[in-house]
Amino acid sequence: MGRRRIRIADIREPSDSGKTATQLQAEIEQAGPATVEPAERTVARGDIHVAEQVFQWRDSDQWDRRNHIHRLAKAIKEQGKPLPHLLVLPVGQRFYVIDGHHRLAAYDTAEWAKRIPVRVFPGDLTTARLLALSCNVRDKLPMTTKAKSAAAWQIVKENLGGLTAQEIADRTGVSLRQVKYMKAAWKELPAALAAAAKAAGKEPVDPMELTWAQARDVWQGKTAAAFTDEERETWKQRKAQEMVDLIQRTNVAAGIMRDMEVAALALQMLDADLPAALMEQWAGDYSEEIEELAARIAMPDNDPF
Repeated sequence: MGRRRIRIADIREPSDSGKTATQLQAEIEQAGPATVEPAERTVARGDIHVAEQVFQWRDSDQWDRRNHIHRLAKAIKEQGKPLPHLLVLPVGQRFYVIDGHHRLAAYDTAEWAKRIPVRVFPGDLTTARLLALSCNVRDKLPMTTKAKSAAAWQIVKENLGGLTAQEIADRTGVSLRQVKYMKAAWKELPAALAAAAKAAGKEPVDPMELTWAQARDVWQGKTAAAFTDEERETWKQRKAQEMVDLIQRTNVAAGIMRDMEVAALALQMLDADLPAALMEQWAGDYSEEIEELAARIAMPDNDPF
């Protein structure tokens, strides 16, 4: 099977077809009912395809992702055996990966030339997409908080599966409160976007193109943030600086810096949900510190009693 040793630099990720859910649904309808085949079977690598924006909900750290693929590829190479079945959806003569994107990348990296074990999903496209989300949430390579919010927002935008707010929260791990905010924002977003576009002298933005952060800003009347990432970042920086200036003018900064425990308690007294919201906001920028702190807190040796 080629090389003796697989390096991180050798990782090969499958090409994305770029297909959208709408395109796949059209192909499914054109192909008609799928031929009855064994649920578990092997298929040629050329028959397996990827549609990331349809089935890949996870937005994991690239280093973690590549390490994960590397470990799987080494296992294939060393053992000479295939990995557990990929879960795939039949679309005409093709099979699209619902769950197993990292395993497929590992096969390509290990230059696996044999047929690949798959389990064919018998349900429809919507159910397959929701199943892909469930698999991503519980996968060994977990979804980030940002990715979970993006998944919840995508479900809200598409009304995928007609899920209730509670069902979306259960599937994504996002709080019920935030999902309710998303649903409320989505309902009022067209009018808010029209007002934002009129104020800025621009054409209205397609709400389907907005991230949750952008949509939330528009919904809350922060119209400058509705259009481009650069505009949004500029608006946030300006507003943050205004807040810093206000804190410094009122001498609150000295109190905050003097005693972090008191400052933390004060913020919690302002709003009981504020600590969790801040941790979620900072999770991406301070992930290593948060993980280190969580590990330190969990250590029984830290118990002073």
